Amino acid sequence: MANHPFSVFLICLSLITCARSNSFSFNLPSFEPGIRSILVGDDAKTTGGVLQLTNKDQSGNPTQHSVGLSAYFAPLHLSDPKTGRVVEFTTEFSFVVNTKGASLHGDGFTFFLASLDFEFPDNSSGGFLGLFNKETAFNTSLNQVVAVEFDSFANEWDPNFPQSDSPHLGIDINSIRSVATVPWPLDIQPQGSVGKARISYQSTAKILSVSVAYPNSPATNATVLSYPVNLGTVLSEWVLVGFSGATGDLVETHDILSWSFDSFL
Repeated sequence: MANHPFSVFLICLSLITCARSNSFSFNLPSFEPGIRSILVGDDAKTTGGVLQLTNKDQSGNPTQHSVGLSAYFAPLHLSDPKTGRVVEFTTEFSFVVNTKGASLHGDGFTFFLASLDFEFPDNSSGGFLGLFNKETAFNTSLNQVVAVEFDSFANEWDPNFPQSDSPHLGIDINSIRSVATVPWPLDIQPQGSVGKARISYQSTAKILSVSVAYPNSPATNATVLSYPVNLGTVLSEWVLVGFSGATGDLVETHDILSWSFDSFL
């Protein structure tokens, strides 16, 4: 099977940038068209100061079966094999998932860390969220990716299916089946509400944590999730950090408005 073009491009670029990526922090208050520090693939693009992960038509409405991938242009030095140390990091981003008032919508987006040789698969729309397909979704030996999913549609592998079809946050380790989940109060927010996410990793405690809130929304909205994982044993020494998004038969928008990242190894 041929490699996904996005995977090939990222590997080539990473070979160039690894040697000089001694520190890793950035602050992107917006995403101007053609911004050089952000790489995009499939339907993702930067437009109007926004990183648009999935496709919209000329009227601004989301389209079906869209997949978008984006990553920071330089890799993160995740772990040092000589010392055994693993990076501490905190990343924050603001986002909008607009359901356009639909009671059923999908499918969601992720923030991911992926080993440099991770192959982004084809046929990854819908519930696979741009990171997996039916051949790779549950085979952990085929994947080297850790993701925080913002999943807006319940699939058969999701928690409490079919009793609950509520949006949820999840932590995914080499599989689309989350190891931990918590409800995500997306559907009670006014349309177009801006969410704020903070994801951090404490290397000493080996805890991956995520918090999401809607500061300007009148609805109760704070969500917190954490899970113990040694990223140094799951992922390679150098990793890519970025976002993926997907729609399926159901649609919604997936826009990243700002993004910052700080780390220490």
